[in-house]
Amino acid sequence: MDYSIFVLLSLAAVLSPGPAVLLTVSNSARFGVNAAFYGIAGNVSAMLCMAALSAAGLGALLQASKLGFTLLKIVGGAYLIYLGIKAWRQSRQAQWSLEIQSEQMDAITEDGRIQRQGVAKAKHLFAEAFFVGISNPKAIVFYSALFPQFLHLDQPIAAQFVLLAGTFACCSCSALIGYAWLAGQLKELLKRPKISQRFHQITGGIFIGFGCSLLAASR
Repeated sequence: MDYSIFVLLSLAAVLSPGPAVLLTVSNSARFGVNAAFYGIAGNVSAMLCMAALSAAGLGALLQASKLGFTLLKIVGGAYLIYLGIKAWRQSRQAQWSLEIQSEQMDAITEDGRIQRQGVAKAKHLFAEAFFVGISNPKAIVFYSALFPQFLHLDQPIAAQFVLLAGTFACCSCSALIGYAWLAGQLKELLKRPKISQRFHQITGGIFIGFGCSLLAASR
């Protein structure tokens, strides 16, 4: 198929709201756009890892192995539900914590190094987003089903796969940055106690919904 079609399909896939989008919006609203970039980096890294795993044949293995697919599905679904419960509990916390956490995340020392607390938060956001991405077996199967449609067997396969994976990752990164920017514009509004509480409750409910949906999904 034509490369332009692949780009359009990739944009449609990454612009659709999902766990990665929701996590990016939540991070940006709570900690700021700059902090959300760490989560975006984690998600894109997971995406590239899954693309590599798909190329190695894991996607076909998950399609063939009901037990492997089920185990990974349970882990991914349970983690999304955990994030939902955590977000719901955060709706009860004092709203001043949002400003404090944001300041800590952006604080820079005189010699240009991010403070220790900011580094710990950055690592946490990266790891959280990476795990959300890598624990979704449906994504691996998606890559395994989509990418082969655009491979030309008379040309080097590895180079084509790198191009497709890189394109998909760029599309995803661009879309998530857009969502992060939009959430960042609404950050001051989301700091208001009532709105912040509702935001966390809705975010938590959607995460739980995604987790239950993944647990109920079939191959």
